[in-house]
Amino acid sequence: MSSPRALAISQGMRDSITIHKFIYHILITTEEEVDYLSAVTLSAEQKTFFQDMIVESSRGTKYKFVDADNAPLNTQCQSLVENLNDNDLFIETSRSIAHNFKAQHDKRMADGIVVVTTFSMEVNMQPRNFVAILKLDYKPVLRQVRNEADPTQVTFQEITDSLLEEKGAIQKRALIDVGDSFNWDVIAVERGKATANHDTDTAIGDHYRNFLSVTLLEDNSAITRKAISHTKKWATQHEELTPSDAKARVVKYIGAHNDQNINMDEIRDLLCEHNDVATKDRLTASFNDYMDSVELSGVQFTSKANSIPNTDKRTKVKTNKNVILEWQGEMQDAGIERKNVNGQTVYTIIADNVNDIS
Repeated sequence: MSSPRALAISQGMRDSITIHKFIYHILITTEEEVDYLSAVTLSAEQKTFFQDMIVESSRGTKYKFVDADNAPLNTQCQSLVENLNDNDLFIETSRSIAHNFKAQHDKRMADGIVVVTTFSMEVNMQPRNFVAILKLDYKPVLRQVRNEADPTQVTFQEITDSLLEEKGAIQKRALIDVGDSFNWDVIAVERGKATANHDTDTAIGDHYRNFLSVTLLEDNSAITRKAISHTKKWATQHEELTPSDAKARVVKYIGAHNDQNINMDEIRDLLCEHNDVATKDRLTASFNDYMDSVELSGVQFTSKANSIPNTDKRTKVKTNKNVILEWQGEMQDAGIERKNVNGQTVYTIIADNVNDIS
């Protein structure tokens, strides 16, 4: 029996990423043709840097090809993955990808480079091959040396330090799975797209979406609700946490960042903060493991506060004597304290006034 297709990329998968082939081509908006290269030499440090960039590409919005059989990028990436060791085919296909990228964008696109790379990642204990595409700013960060005998071959000078100082130089990134490892075909992120409309794929612009030929895999409202429910379930596993407070904290965070791109790593850091470093590390590792198990690890989504059910915005508890307590937000903010005394749960409520609403 084949292994089930996963939705999320786990941290273990990210740690196993290895680059196989790498090239970039230069896009100048005022030029009709792409400046195609035939070879780019990376040092070990630079290769590590771009592996980290691929890791970052694994945290984004998930898409499916609109028409996989007729999507040019799908066909191109399939060719790359099926012929992993064919360098001539890799260079030729990467040029086609860069050409299509430029053709799908208008003159407002910033000058830059399009990186095409094939890499492997271990999924379900098996190495699987993928393609990543990165669009980076050109002028502010790149220092390159061209081969005098063949100017289409280049090496980098001090690129790693420059890029680390200019992380915002990464304009667009995409990770493509043309196999059956995951339930999605493409993970994509675009710089400057921090808001999105309900149930749309405006997390990326029209030009980029047309180049990728994709449509949104799962709407942001559904992921918003999953983020809340699963963080509460995870919190029940830890005595240091109050599940209702953990839920309330996530609801508040989502509301404060409504229609903005957030990810599960931010929620993890919010909930796992602790004065004791060992406890913080233990909670963080537990959160990562749990979200791996429910395929939410590192998932990026546009928060949709209006999609949160009222039942998730409040906490409601009932005692064995049929007393019902209900509040919104964290207990402390609602003037409520809970503690265990001699095996019994004691709630203390502090209020300026109390009204009978029966």
